[in-house]
Amino acid sequence: MPKLRLSAGGVLEFFQSILAALENMLCYPTAVRDGLFKPKSARQSVRQICRPLEDVAQEIRRAFSLPLNTQKMAVMSAEMQARYKEKLQSCPDCMLPSFNYALPTGEEQGTYLALDVGGSTFRVALVELHGRSRGVEGMRIVRMKSAAIDNSVRGLPGLQFFDWMAARIGETVAEGSQYTSTEKPIPVGVSWSFPIEQTSSRRGKVRSMGKGFQCSKHTVGEDLGNLIEAACLRQKLSVCVDAIINDSSATLLSRAYTEPSTTVSLILGTGTNAAMYMPTAYFGASKFGIRSASWHAKAQKVITNTELSMFGRGVLPMTRWDEQLNREHALPDFQPLEYMITGRYLGEIVRLVMLEAVETADLFRGRMPTSLLQQYSLDTAFLAILESDDTPLLSSAEAYLEKHHSLIHRPTLSELSFLKCVAECVSRRAAAYLAIAIHALWSLEKDAEESKVVEATAAKMTIACDGSVINKYPGFRDLCHQFLADLIDLTPAGSGSTRETIVLEPVQEATILGAAVAVAVCEAEIEDEIDGKEAHIQVAPA
Repeated sequence: MPKLRLSAGGVLEFFQSILAALENMLCYPTAVRDGLFKPKSARQSVRQICRPLEDVAQEIRRAFSLPLNTQKMAVMSAEMQARYKEKLQSCPDCMLPSFNYALPTGEEQGTYLALDVGGSTFRVALVELHGRSRGVEGMRIVRMKSAAIDNSVRGLPGLQFFDWMAARIGETVAEGSQYTSTEKPIPVGVSWSFPIEQTSSRRGKVRSMGKGFQCSKHTVGEDLGNLIEAACLRQKLSVCVDAIINDSSATLLSRAYTEPSTTVSLILGTGTNAAMYMPTAYFGASKFGIRSASWHAKAQKVITNTELSMFGRGVLPMTRWDEQLNREHALPDFQPLEYMITGRYLGEIVRLVMLEAVETADLFRGRMPTSLLQQYSLDTAFLAILESDDTPLLSSAEAYLEKHHSLIHRPTLSELSFLKCVAECVSRRAAAYLAIAIHALWSLEKDAEESKVVEATAAKMTIACDGSVINKYPGFRDLCHQFLADLIDLTPAGSGSTRETIVLEPVQEATILGAAVAVAVCEAEIEDEIDGKEAHIQVAPA
């Protein structure tokens, strides 16, 4: 058998190739595993133990930007769409159809009481709906009161929490002359940011609320609407809970009331989720549980809680810093997309990069501030400050660091520039991964139209957006728009010739306004049912 002979240069090249492969496995392990892209040449990739900060910056740029080629993103979008379709069939954790099968027509009018129950704030508002034709004046918050939900409120057991809610409701109603009588119940819509086992569009059983709330320990399994109505009666106030929805559904309804092309909503702040108006024909029968024949007869489409945060594992390439975050998380692999795009985690990814740069590139002279040694100690607000800081010396970013994280040595301009580079890479990838997830939802709708499951919709899809990252992070929404436009341009055209567009539309006070719209839609459905029954009444001849 002939022996393999290598020259001295060949031996060096051989070992450099091994080192290059090892580096790529460390930088972006899932991308290498899934074969999404090839590593750079060996001589470009060999890492040094003690490295210049600019070399680290170059590695960061490569690791976070290599997956963002439009063709590769289109492949990821197709895989995400396949995952969506799979979960639409039987998964009990995501792609969950609500009981809301109708979007607002824009003609609903009335005055409604809206409740927004969140983890830290309870808001009560009186909302007037005047119709889509009134434009921005079609929805108006007459008055609104907010109450902090602190630890003392979270600790209220059983019915006491609902009594506390009812007292806040009573205070809001008492400020106006309207609704001073208890003869006619006040129609109420509830945006409930906690788990609930929904049994209809207006009813649902309380589940464990978590987050330190004690009331659910004594009310699990009880009907949320009944609990609120009974608590209000104890305050001499008559209400009727006509709608219970989550925050993403509320956001969708609030924008759909004024913009009929709205079929998707997106929450992107500390966490992320999306709701979508989807054809019921896309769901496996088990997804609907037990529902009446009349509901199925009327429901051609249904507002769906996608639980978007739970998608992305094995589809979206992860760097070694993502892998570390996931590995050290209390719930590894639980919300892959959320771990790479939301305000809770963007700062943590940058912090992990900083830790490595301190150890290998002498960032901060090799001394990480003590306050940044704890997990999640770097707020994503710092990333936003870095990216928006256009001062020559990045003085705004430096001032933030000095205020929140005491440094032994003043950071140099090169160190601050490095941090700005890292923030830009992390946020840009987040915008791209969000665009992939949205494009996959859009493709799902287009597939339904092409297969004649539903009628073709308008060329424009409006997505109602709420949350600090999508609406306030510098340049984030514009970046996502650009990624979406590139993906749509790459998508084969359907039967129509009109260019498709996806518009990310910011909304304000979405949970409050959406809760009010949900009540109005419910009332319209009831009126339609009554009209339908009356139309079938036959008068016997005399």
